[in-house]
Amino acid sequence: MKIYNFTSLLTFCIVGIFVFPVKSFSAIEETAANKYKTIPAIACDSLIKANEKNPDFVILDVRTPSTWLADHLSGSICRNYYDTDFSVQLNALPKNKIYLLHCQSGGRSGPTLTIMKSQNFAEVYEMSGGINAWKSASLKTTTILAPRLMLVSNGGTKKGTVQYGLADTLKITLTNRANDTLKFTSVTVPAGNEFSSNFDLKKKLKGSEDYTFSVYYKPQQLSVDSVKIDIKSNGGDLSVKIILQKGIVQEVPVISRSEPKIYPNPASEFIAFENFSGTTLSEVSLINMNGQVVKIESDFQAANQLNVSNLPEGIYFVRIVSGTQTFVGKLVLSR
Repeated sequence: MKIYNFTSLLTFCIVGIFVFPVKSFSAIEETAANKYKTIPAIACDSLIKANEKNPDFVILDVRTPSTWLADHLSGSICRNYYDTDFSVQLNALPKNKIYLLHCQSGGRSGPTLTIMKSQNFAEVYEMSGGINAWKSASLKTTTILAPRLMLVSNGGTKKGTVQYGLADTLKITLTNRANDTLKFTSVTVPAGNEFSSNFDLKKKLKGSEDYTFSVYYKPQQLSVDSVKIDIKSNGGDLSVKIILQKGIVQEVPVISRSEPKIYPNPASEFIAFENFSGTTLSEVSLINMNGQVVKIESDFQAANQLNVSNLPEGIYFVRIVSGTQTFVGKLVLSR
């Protein structure tokens, strides 16, 4: 009887409008728990840019719905501070995500931050001065409402092996990264005995909501097994391709795209750079949580380490210009 090790033989490749997301290269190995901080609007803009590809990032506007509809940050969701069940609404939000919180000028976001802290949210940033400060910094708002489909996790399988003719399960989690209702239009899993899914095509997701579905694998042959799940929605499309290779393979990891990253993170004295285009970085800037540029290097060699030992402990945004691309990430300095 042929034994398949489903855990170690599984590789994933994500294609389509949205590619497999990591929690932004800024958040790699960040270990400090439960962060709550008030930061200026310009730093909030950097935070948004740093988490553009992060499905676990939410912009939370606590003004009234009518005010929010007329003028808001792109992709933000709304919870009305004046609702009698406001605390209950907050408590229903996923607590593991990163939240950028704001109101009109700060009068409502401050108490909201206190509530979210008491409810044990993992990471919340409050915008000092609210949307008034955002506009004063000449930053853009919008009236557009739109959903955005993103992949949160390709999950994993139970440990052990899968026997020929038996089944194992892979859980995949999706999210609506924006603020209009996400509706699925089609989900395609190729017919056959090897793969099936319990995807609910009628499922609808509000902003920040997640949806987890299962893919069931039942090996029927000795050759390579693969399946591509095509998901289409009013907030974009994505495809998840699952490949199982025959033979004995030692720890085949998740296939990763060449994501730009800075490391170590947290750092103490030096940081290094990986997967940036070209050998020379046109600009490397470190910006503190007050929006001040505290260190800048031009024409920096990507293979070199950058000395950050003269900077105090804290959270910084790192802006890197490489060729025609600009990256913004988050760095924690801890000693």
